[in-house]
Amino acid sequence: MSGRLTMEEIARLAGVSKATVSRVVNGKDGVGEKKRRQIQNLLDELKYDTDSNLPTMAARMRLKTIGLIIPDITNPFFGEMARVIGTRLNEKGYSLILGDSLFSVRTEGKWIQDFVSKKVDGIIIAPVGDHPSEDFSLMEKFHVPCIFLDNYLEDVPNCGIVTTDNELAVYMACEYFVNSGVDKIAFIGGKGKSKVAADRLKGYHTALTQFGIPFEKELVRSGDYTVDSGYRAILEMESAGIQYSAVICANDLMALGVMNALKELSYRIPDDVQVMGYDNIFFSQYMAPALSTIQHPIIEMGRTAADLMLQAVEEKAEIYPFVKLKTRLLLRQTTR
Repeated sequence: MSGRLTMEEIARLAGVSKATVSRVVNGKDGVGEKKRRQIQNLLDELKYDTDSNLPTMAARMRLKTIGLIIPDITNPFFGEMARVIGTRLNEKGYSLILGDSLFSVRTEGKWIQDFVSKKVDGIIIAPVGDHPSEDFSLMEKFHVPCIFLDNYLEDVPNCGIVTTDNELAVYMACEYFVNSGVDKIAFIGGKGKSKVAADRLKGYHTALTQFGIPFEKELVRSGDYTVDSGYRAILEMESAGIQYSAVICANDLMALGVMNALKELSYRIPDDVQVMGYDNIFFSQYMAPALSTIQHPIIEMGRTAADLMLQAVEEKAEIYPFVKLKTRLLLRQTTR
């Protein structure tokens, strides 16, 4: 799609004939009220110039603006990711505008609508669901390049993906604990049905099966990536009399909550219970004791996502790669 749309293209987007669009543009009768409002809304969205019969849809290359949608700006993982992406884009003369979906599919969709209407050059998004809402079709409809970050959806065309091997990461954590003699491993995963949450849980299941450890559903808890949810998960297991000697958390914030609860319960870390986080956010090394964690390559992920977006925008790439980066265990003081 070029920077200017013809009336024929407007008609195709609206699913009507060119004559119907012409009637609306020229204020003539013969169009139902509902259809007229639909067409007029599209014309307004595209800032169609009714005087010249040419839409003044700004060429995206001139805007040099990228939209970024993340689930929680207060989470240090996403805050650092936004900083890395913004820095990389700025180096290339692009600006970044940020949207916080608050882990809401509906809010995420509103940000997509907003960014498309602002004619951003592209959208980088860490989606919160497990399937695309109708709003995702806007990016394809208006040829807005898209890069999925961390989590991703499988049924969205023309979108690149930058993620990590989440399944393998949790498998490695389980393997470490098994090799240290642990057979009661609790797992506190993430909320919802996202690809990331599902893959990490799958890694846990796979490891238990591989090492001949029976699966106990009582050892699996679902958190919302906050300190409080990790804290509550431990108290729930404790009140239910569930035995565990290691805990793997889907992020470092929940691991911090786990550590706080264990301390209140007079458990010694790591002598009584070992703890493994996920992400390696900047202050994980300063926790007391220092948190062992799965290192998420935040800087590499952010730079890769930014570079792929710039390639899509500037080179008008039609092939969007799937990039899966490696993680590794960082063993500190919460493991033996």
